[in-house]
Amino acid sequence: MSKTAFMTLLNRGNSALSPHFGKAKWIGILDDGGDIEFEQNTALNGRAVVEIIARHGCKDAVFTEIGPGAYMHLAQAGIRGWIGPAGVPVTEIAGRLRRGELSPAQPESCGNHEGGSAHAHGGSCCCGHSAH
Repeated sequence: MSKTAFMTLLNRGNSALSPHFGKAKWIGILDDGGDIEFEQNTALNGRAVVEIIARHGCKDAVFTEIGPGAYMHLAQAGIRGWIGPAGVPVTEIAGRLRRGELSPAQPESCGNHEGGSAHAHGGSCCCGHSAH
């Protein structure tokens, strides 16, 4: 049985994706039968998220943004990454993944650096880019 992980804001199937891979509050684990279980992300970092996903036996992960470090850990674990749309319920995104409508994540993708929250506050994001 194949499982897919979704980085979510809430612990329910109608939740939207979290805007950031490692900082997702919840990780939804969806199996082929359509059952979804949630695990809280208490570590709030990319490496820990990949460990949770791998422990659940997921072959795919869906998120809106990912930094290069987290992407590297995902690739090393043999988990495929997919870019999902923000503001769309996980249940709908799962259907889009099954239909082949999501784009695969690329190693150089580290999110939108045009006004992301870390940049808006003068901080740095997961990939080390500081405020623009």
